Amino acid sequence: MDSTNVTCLYSFSEAVFTPYSKKQKNKKHMRYTKIWMMAVLCCLSLGNMQALTLPEEEPVLVYYMPLTQLKVTVEYDEVVTEVGQFYQYSERYLGTKDVITKAEKQFVLNNVKVTPSAIADPAREYVLSDKSAKLQLISLTPFGTLAGYNMEPKDEWRKAKDYKFPAKTKNETKIGTETTSLMPLLEEQLMASSTAKMAEGAAKQIYRIREMRLNILGGDVEKYPADGEALKLVLAELNKREKELTALFVGRRIVTHHVKELTYTPKAEGKKEEGILFRFSKYYGVVATDDLSGEPIHIAISKTVHQLQANEKPSQKPGTSIYYNLPSRSEMTVTYGEQELVRDYVDIAQWGVSVPVNAALLNGTTKIQFNPLTGNIVSIDK
Repeated sequence: MDSTNVTCLYSFSEAVFTPYSKKQKNKKHMRYTKIWMMAVLCCLSLGNMQALTLPEEEPVLVYYMPLTQLKVTVEYDEVVTEVGQFYQYSERYLGTKDVITKAEKQFVLNNVKVTPSAIADPAREYVLSDKSAKLQLISLTPFGTLAGYNMEPKDEWRKAKDYKFPAKTKNETKIGTETTSLMPLLEEQLMASSTAKMAEGAAKQIYRIREMRLNILGGDVEKYPADGEALKLVLAELNKREKELTALFVGRRIVTHHVKELTYTPKAEGKKEEGILFRFSKYYGVVATDDLSGEPIHIAISKTVHQLQANEKPSQKPGTSIYYNLPSRSEMTVTYGEQELVRDYVDIAQWGVSVPVNAALLNGTTKIQFNPLTGNIVSIDK
């Protein structure tokens, strides 16, 4: 640590740790203490920045190789079964034995989708220094990776949300059925002296609704709906009413569709990576990887052979070469027990190798398009 940092730290220790009386701890002293704290932070920051050497009065451009992240979209259903209040009388009044006799809730996994995305890789930072107009010809993505040379990036590449997504978990309910605890009965059924009488009254309502629907469809009513739209509304209301009353006998099955998004970042070690994406419980749905109430959903990613070499360490010193990335084309599988949910190939940027662009192409007229997801060259237009 240099003498400047030592002096700052010594001054800070005197300002903060020297004992004072309560009267001396006034606003003026607190203001001086804050000033010393800010000075120390500045000294420490300057010490940490020594790793990155930037020339004075020379334009530089800092960019990054992409870091591949996998967005995991999980779709699953929450299935709730409710027992009808009159399930004992379903065979007597409705002639059916197909009824729900046990109330339960369980979750069913439907689909798992894995989509690659990218953010800047802080471990692969590059500094480009050039006195020519090369810096002005380079365009970057909103998160600092190469987008193009001597060309404007595509409109969709300007939007960071297309390639960077929040790491927090998102849970969205798309489809659901509301339940109600109120019995859809009339006063005479609710005032019945026994459950059997209430069930009989509910069954009579179902019969009347069915008879009314048949009369409307057959045109055997005094006042027919004015038009086709009115007819649809009347029939829909009758069907809804019959369904509510029938549920009192056969029970109710409610299905709610959930979508949850998770983030998985492949690491850079080893020839093959295996891990747990999440766990799935039939009682709780998607749970954390350390929650043993759920069964694990595994992911396995195999590196390509030519990418098994150790990645180069990017130089912190400014250079005149533009580096692009050769990603690892890797096979990915996602399994749930013995069931294979996903099998696909994915480009992993952090498992790739950085290669300098041919200097002959950086002539100011050639157009080079980079892929912000993987860092490789998409096209070269001479």
